[in-house]
Amino acid sequence: MRAVIVAALALAAPQIAAAPAVDLYLHPQTLTTLPDGRKVNFLCMGKGSPIAIIEQGWGGVPFQWRHVQPEMAKLTRTCYFERPGYGFSDPGPDVRDSAADVADLHDGLKAAGLKPPYILVSASLGGFNIRLFAYKHPSEVAGLLIEDPPAEQMYIHNREPDEDIDDLRRCIAIAKSLPLINGGPEHCISTTNLGPEWPLAMKALTFAQNSRVSYLETLVSEDVAMVNQSTDEIIASRRPLGHIPIVLLQADTDCDWQGRTAKTEGEKFDVMRCAALADQVKDSTRGERRIVEGSGHSVHEDKPDVVIATFREIVERARHSPATGADR
Repeated sequence: MRAVIVAALALAAPQIAAAPAVDLYLHPQTLTTLPDGRKVNFLCMGKGSPIAIIEQGWGGVPFQWRHVQPEMAKLTRTCYFERPGYGFSDPGPDVRDSAADVADLHDGLKAAGLKPPYILVSASLGGFNIRLFAYKHPSEVAGLLIEDPPAEQMYIHNREPDEDIDDLRRCIAIAKSLPLINGGPEHCISTTNLGPEWPLAMKALTFAQNSRVSYLETLVSEDVAMVNQSTDEIIASRRPLGHIPIVLLQADTDCDWQGRTAKTEGEKFDVMRCAALADQVKDSTRGERRIVEGSGHSVHEDKPDVVIATFREIVERARHSPATGADR
């Protein structure tokens, strides 16, 4: 699948009390009420402006940013947004396309008193959302840090969602009648992304949240929407973003296959995707695409120092030249 469903084994053995740093992730931090009464959670750290907003990837959890967000928060106030359906946030009533997520984020920021301008930071699928946010609200954006995002050009002629979505739908049907069991025969919940350093309390919470029907339905809706509605929304809304700093961190990929013509389908896909990602940063006169050597898809986990250093650059640029996407 495009991302592993993260969950954990809820052990029955007594658990050691969570350290304060871990406790931060075990409870909602800033529950904000949207106009329709739903609540969404922001996990905020630090002080300063512009405020940074982290948009997670598909299936992501804030604990995966535990080595990065605290360092970002030393530079400015940094808030992780739990999208509707994730973590402590209520599920959304609509198709979870980028337009719905952006509307909820914008309303949530206003309700939480988190004032623009914002530096928007994303992983994977979150890249669609922060780009659409910037296109819709350019005067509120001071910079973008986009981590290995999807590319709308890849889906124009292929509207089929991930091949494993049918498995997720099967898991939803099971979960509506029976509790999902970690490691059970249905194989609906994976612990692949959870390392041995994860505290038991964090594993138990993640398992509980990620085995909910509403969460699994959110994953299906986001993935199907990505290749359909979200792709069309990005294409229709795309506009120049002036001089705001944009840095796209791409996972380690051979974009030219050492100068030779790509031959296999995998090689051709890489070359096509490289061109599409390089195109994204053309939205700004100060846009850069950087390939992160030795990194896989989750750059914030594989190369956290690179993400932190890049974020520091964007904060400094935004403060010293406070142009927003509305500036031409």
